[in-house]
Amino acid sequence: MTDLSAFPAKMVLLDCETTGGRASYDRMTELALIEICNGQVIDRWQTLLNPGMPIPPWITRLTGISDDMVADAPRFEDIADALHQRLEDSVIVAHNARFDYSFLKQAFLRCGRSLESKTLCSVRLSRHFFPEHRHHGLDRIIERLGLTLNDRHRAMVDTEVILAFLQHISEHFTADEIEQSWRQVIKRPTLPSHISPSQINELPESPGIYRFYDAEGSLLYIGKSINIRDRVLSHFSQDYKNRKSLDISTQLHQITFEKTASDFGAQLLENAEIKEFSPRYNQRQTKTKKLYQLVQSSNAKGYHTLECVVTDMTAIHDITQRYGLFRSRKQAQDRLLHLTQEHQLCQKLCGLEKRQRGSCFGYQLKKCRGACCGAESVASYNLRVALALGTLKNQQWPWPGPILVAEYPLHDEHGEPDYHLIDQWRYLGKVRDETDCTQRLHQLDEDPAFFDKDTYRILLRFLLKPVKQAHHKLQITPLRIADEAWHD
Repeated sequence: MTDLSAFPAKMVLLDCETTGGRASYDRMTELALIEICNGQVIDRWQTLLNPGMPIPPWITRLTGISDDMVADAPRFEDIADALHQRLEDSVIVAHNARFDYSFLKQAFLRCGRSLESKTLCSVRLSRHFFPEHRHHGLDRIIERLGLTLNDRHRAMVDTEVILAFLQHISEHFTADEIEQSWRQVIKRPTLPSHISPSQINELPESPGIYRFYDAEGSLLYIGKSINIRDRVLSHFSQDYKNRKSLDISTQLHQITFEKTASDFGAQLLENAEIKEFSPRYNQRQTKTKKLYQLVQSSNAKGYHTLECVVTDMTAIHDITQRYGLFRSRKQAQDRLLHLTQEHQLCQKLCGLEKRQRGSCFGYQLKKCRGACCGAESVASYNLRVALALGTLKNQQWPWPGPILVAEYPLHDEHGEPDYHLIDQWRYLGKVRDETDCTQRLHQLDEDPAFFDKDTYRILLRFLLKPVKQAHHKLQITPLRIADEAWHD
């Protein structure tokens, strides 16, 4: 056997078969390992594992492992102690090491044990030593090495491929080259198998957004950060603890980015692109074409009444004349019900009870003070309504018209600013200069800008506090628009 002493002194080459791809849910069905000490194989070990759940038919077709085969096999907890001793103080080597390591770590955690081994990914070694090849999956390595195998996708067979690959490296590179390579690989967070270090090196350490794509170029995820490279690496620094993290990492093939001057532009751009492109794993922000508010009026006796209505999101001033912003009618009504209970308001006057005559049901339960039947004065009831709605008061637009926000680069004193056009809490986009602002505003007659609740919250955070403006190097200039019809 070829000497492997240029690699870590204690290694465990490892492969596992599983019921699926989610380490937090799925379980291992087979585990195999080859122990290496000072460059020599000292032991081989393998076992089937009872996962405690049915094996999906497609997994059985792939691996050949069926429910009947694992029915009498040990469970992971039965082998946990012995396996932990084998792995202790060793570097775990696997093909797409994050996958196998995440299953091991989660399995040990379910047994009340921790696993903190270093990992070495043979995919990354292949990328480093053989950059002329485009693909580095196990099947391609088998093809490149000219191996003939039976039972591909069985744990020990795949582990033997890793061993053959390390021997191949040892035969074609010097010990110094090998040691320098694996030490460099092991220092960095383990990257997804289809992402090369060069893609990470191209990422800037500055504010902006980043985009994750799959092999077909479909958008998986959009994120933002004041340091794009650090934020992207943070995605890969933790083990797969949930389905979303695992799915993104296994599908990720390409990363792109767009720099912004500061976090202000990054947040606006992230919000806009998520709503425009609907990435597969951005479920937090969705484009809302309809919002709801509570409108206050008075009945014939002078008591304040409340009604849940749809907001016209293209209206310039409407959004600041009503109370609250809700993504659904139910959300608005639930909040209104909470206010009636907290402040003992009348559900009948709040539009939550439809009976026409007499007192509301809440008055009979002593949860309403009687505005519905004249038992409470108009002044007293209206004061409590005002106090209740005070928590929902929207921030009035503090400028007489549109504003131009200059966003200067945080890390470049001489850099050119980005200019943002904003009016009535609506983000109207980036512009070049004041003339461009006028043209953009007049375009709204044909293509109105919708009010967006997430944009509103971003603008509130950045534009109302002078300290925040100074910290993010923002300068606000109110605009004078010649055409007064814009304000009609």
